[in-house]
Amino acid sequence: MDVFDPFRKKWSEEYIRLPNRFNTGGLIATHPFTDLHVHVRLNGGEDYDSLEMAAKVGGFSTLLIQPNVNPPLASHEVVNQHISLIKDRDVKFLLTISPFGVLEPFNEEIIKAYSTDGTSYDYPKLVEAMRSKKKKILWIDHSQMYEIGGIFYEGTDIDVPKRPLSNEPIAIVRTVLTGLEYGFKRFHIQHVSNPFSVEAISWLRDHADVSCEVTPHHLLLSSEEIRNSNFKINPPLVSEKKRKELVEMVKKGLIDVLSSDHAPHSLKPNDYLTAPFGTSNLEVAFSAYFTAIGELELVIEKMTSKPMKLINVRSNLSENNLVFLDPNSTFEVDTKKFVSKGKNCVFDGMRLNAKVVGLKINGKMVMWDGEIIS
Repeated sequence: MDVFDPFRKKWSEEYIRLPNRFNTGGLIATHPFTDLHVHVRLNGGEDYDSLEMAAKVGGFSTLLIQPNVNPPLASHEVVNQHISLIKDRDVKFLLTISPFGVLEPFNEEIIKAYSTDGTSYDYPKLVEAMRSKKKKILWIDHSQMYEIGGIFYEGTDIDVPKRPLSNEPIAIVRTVLTGLEYGFKRFHIQHVSNPFSVEAISWLRDHADVSCEVTPHHLLLSSEEIRNSNFKINPPLVSEKKRKELVEMVKKGLIDVLSSDHAPHSLKPNDYLTAPFGTSNLEVAFSAYFTAIGELELVIEKMTSKPMKLINVRSNLSENNLVFLDPNSTFEVDTKKFVSKGKNCVFDGMRLNAKVVGLKINGKMVMWDGEIIS
């Protein structure tokens, strides 16, 4: 079988021992994926059990959980509850904590960063957090000027409140420059949605250690395709022209990481004003990225070695940990078949290229052809 090592950026032909019932014809293998931007719900929503199954189907062995659960990851009590829920699992779950509160990082093996995701904050609140928090940890930022609302970007042909494209890049610059002033060293910008943001980050890299990520929906879909509330995503989708620019920026290396922003909801009311933001996509993230970008090695690197390095997760390619991919297959997304409790997927009904076929973690096959192996 052809095997790609994303850490050494090399292909090799290896003999992979698998039970005879697994048909490996036409497959390639690589290191399992890491996702820096995933949401868990609990309280009847996407819990760690269903999220772990979705991760396996999607080919992921490591997920970084965002702090906006209910209650949020902002106290020792809540964080310790999550630590107890994530232990002894096949998939490695890591945590972020909210910087808006009294909690400081206390378990560096599990708590990898502050994250502002899911919190509406103004500039005074941001300054206070950066002034008071310990500086040694990565600052992950959902960059948005919440002072200006808006469901979609200006130019979207839907009668709802809108925000300017400049909202996001202004917030990015505000966060990084303020963080530098108060002693933070490393910044990671979540789900960049438009080329202005990437250009702002390119300028900031002359002054700070800044990385960024992009979601599959921002690379594959445009604002012209919005047709129901499943397309209500934060940040919003951009025009087809700017979507293509984002794809080219990934290919040029201006965007470091591919992260899903898996935001599951069982049902979303088909009303743009009342529906929650977010899309469920963990199970098809790799396929969506490959369909949008079309460069297999690049997609693999930005879903493995690149995000792992950012959160100091060390690993090497080994036969015990592999994801098996069919780069030549096509399939139609059917959310009815999702193991995730989130059925709100913007890719529902779309045909995607390439497919995750199997996943091996710590020497154990845990998924094959969409079926979880106990």
